[in-house]
Amino acid sequence: MLISASNLVENSIMEKKTFLEQEHKATGFKVFLGSIEDSHVKHLIKLAQDPKLPDLVGWNTFFELDETEKFIDAISDYALPYSQKSKPMVFGVYLNPLDLPIGYVALKGLNMELLTIEVGVAILDEKYRNKGYGKLALKRIAKYTFNELQVQTIAAAILSSNNSSINMCKNLGFVVKEIMYNSWTMPNGDLEDMVWMELTK
Repeated sequence: MLISASNLVENSIMEKKTFLEQEHKATGFKVFLGSIEDSHVKHLIKLAQDPKLPDLVGWNTFFELDETEKFIDAISDYALPYSQKSKPMVFGVYLNPLDLPIGYVALKGLNMELLTIEVGVAILDEKYRNKGYGKLALKRIAKYTFNELQVQTIAAAILSSNNSSINMCKNLGFVVKEIMYNSWTMPNGDLEDMVWMELTK
């Protein structure tokens, strides 16, 4: 039986049980990325019940605890023209492998012909936001994506109003490719601009 390259990529991540580790040497801060369990998704759903989040991430973050599939669908929605429908690859962001996640990393929209993929990172636990954990998580997933999945370009689509996420990506070497005007529909129905950023291997 033939297995497509995209299936091999997806299976290699979803079956991965070990945690990926990233440390900030100057501070000693660490994050771990690992495959996520249903109970951990429910924990993220609880954390996402924050009225400030929709304006940062651009989607309705309010879900019932049993709506784990809808939550995964929401964080796996892709925005760029070359992205293709693919099985989302979701990691929890952990400060300790034995603890509950403080956020997530989602790889989505995998295009095996162009070797591109979109990434989304969110620290949902408010007390850990703006402390560098999202940057560490993005740095680690970029390394893994380039080295293990052989993807050539990692892309991010970020609301133009989300300056902290745009600056985080710039600090890791992402460059702005285009401003996509009125391209994203917010939960209230308004159209917002998205910044298309890319990091190339």
